Amino acid sequence: MTKKKAAKQEEPTFETRLGRVEEIVERLESGEAGLDESLRLYAEGAELIKACRKTLKEAETRITQLAQSAGGDLAEEPFEPEEET
Repeated sequence: MTKKKAAKQEEPTFETRLGRVEEIVERLESGEAGLDESLRLYAEGAELIKACRKTLKEAETRITQLAQSAGGDLAEEPFEPEEET
């Protein structure tokens, strides 16, 4: 198995990331976290949201590709996500 495939398998799912964002929001809203922990949680949440947005954009692109096939018939086309810079 290649390193790329192994890394992809270990990557958390969209749902896992979203669940963690919800946990972070609850912790921050509770007011129980100190400043340092709040900053760390905020940074973690921002990265998770970025990853979730990327996943959603890829899904939107794939749906668009399915909907815009020739002749109006639905047909799946290979999808290669754009590299993020």
